[in-house]
Amino acid sequence: MSDKSYWSVEDVAKRFGITATTVYRLAQRGVLPGFKIGGQWRFSPEMLESWVADQVTIEQFRTEEQTPPDKQPPEKNA
Repeated sequence: MSDKSYWSVEDVAKRFGITATTVYRLAQRGVLPGFKIGGQWRFSPEMLESWVADQVTIEQFRTEEQTPPDKQPPEKNA
């Protein structure tokens, strides 16, 4: 059996500096990766960190997509 630990709603709220209500709302909407066990939400720290990395990547893509071509930074040569 694994000793993997999971975070509670309160743990997630503290980690990301948001309210528990926001964590509940995001989890219920399926935005935040989590699951319910015994009526309580639980979250994998690894999945949350991966989710955050995905959000950053998506936001960077949107920013680049909205920047006019003449304002884009020059591409780096490999």
